[in-house]
Amino acid sequence: MSDRIDSMLDFLVLADRFKTVERRAYIEDGSRRENSAEHSWHMALCAILLETEIGFPVDLGRTLSMVLVHDLVEIYAGDAFAYDAAAREAAVAKEEAAARKLFGSLPADLGAKLEALWREFEAHETPEARLAYACDRLQGFLQVYISDGKSWAEARVTREMTRKRTAPAREADPAIERLVERIYERIERRGFWNADGVAVGGGKGVVP
Repeated sequence: MSDRIDSMLDFLVLADRFKTVERRAYIEDGSRRENSAEHSWHMALCAILLETEIGFPVDLGRTLSMVLVHDLVEIYAGDAFAYDAAAREAAVAKEEAAARKLFGSLPADLGAKLEALWREFEAHETPEARLAYACDRLQGFLQVYISDGKSWAEARVTREMTRKRTAPAREADPAIERLVERIYERIERRGFWNADGVAVGGGKGVVP
């Protein structure tokens, strides 16, 4: 029992590193980049709000469990920028290795539980995983809107690139699609794109 408690405690201490994993999107005032723990919290809030809006039933507790676990492997693997295809491809092997190391540090039953949640999210086939995965894409998109398109402008992300990235969210359920499209409407009004559809940022602050 002592070893089990120590393993759990050590894992919780290790998990604090999640707060230092930097993502590409910025927080609202543009002063720093968002971290993965903040991303997961915001995803959880999206899931709570959307649970009663979507057209299929989910176990919200299981969805939130996936949200909390889905990016923990980034403690070892780091975050791969959504619009860097090479980095995303390389991340697959890195995250598999990170999962073995991370979840393997827990008692076997707890490690298996968390790994199963991680794999369920990655497959995004169950209703709970579909909602969690949609919230992942929604939050990433929302965060760039909140921060006035700064990270898109830096990377010269195009409108079409964002349409492909948000497709899993838009296709998950009509309620989520409406939310994503409403963000697009606000982005268009703020002039995030130049005439060629390349992001230049809003430069106006978040407005309705």
